[in-house]
Amino acid sequence: MAMPKQPTENQEERRKRGRSNLTWFLLILTFLGVLAGPTMVVLCLGMLPTLVALLTDRSKQKSNSLCVGSINFIGVFPYIMGLWSGINDFNASLVIISDFFNLLVMYSAAAFGWFLFLTMPSIISSFVLVLQQRKVAQLRGEQKDLIDEWGAEVAAIVEVQKMEKKEHHMEHGMEM
Repeated sequence: MAMPKQPTENQEERRKRGRSNLTWFLLILTFLGVLAGPTMVVLCLGMLPTLVALLTDRSKQKSNSLCVGSINFIGVFPYIMGLWSGINDFNASLVIISDFFNLLVMYSAAAFGWFLFLTMPSIISSFVLVLQQRKVAQLRGEQKDLIDEWGAEVAAIVEVQKMEKKEHHMEHGMEM
């Protein structure tokens, strides 16, 4: 009969810390809701894609939610500024949220964050690969110039030294 696993002390500490963080988050959210209610309405509804990204991001660094959240905030920020510079009440925030074009801008910004998160690693790795291939081609050209200048005998000596080094490693590798 299998016994259920007892949680370790580390897991208990994490749970307590998670509850503590959630308590602080809800307390701050309530405090901000009281002080800046209209802004929080726009911010909470406009940043829903970030909440989804945060809930689905299982990585330790939370890079997905950071990328989506920062670009999403850029899409929400102009409407918050409009709210702060104009009439700052719940009706104004509901007008902002109920406009389809405003929501389209906010959620399109989040979609652009997803696009950046999904495409940038492959673009950067391709760029680095091209740079490395160019460096290898440059080094091979310099090697060819050195062989032309010093002669093929020097290159043969280097090749013999490499072979001896490989044989030495193989002999020591087999002795172990």
